[in-house]
Amino acid sequence: MVRRTMMSESRRNRRKTERNKRQSKNDISRRDKIIGVLAIIAIFIIAAIVAYYVSLSKAGLKLF
Repeated sequence: MVRRTMMSESRRNRRKTERNKRQSKNDISRRDKIIGVLAIIAIFIIAAIVAYYVSLSKAGLKLF
């Protein structure tokens, strides 16, 4: 038994598939990954320098 789809049913199915399509996330490019890693490393180094400076200043040494 062959079932013929009516025009409205075909349209309904087409809209249903469009709604169910999920947008794929954009991949992070290699350049952006490198920039992100460098930014994290820079923040860590700056935090370490600030912590070192604060500890020396609390010890009574005058640095600048």
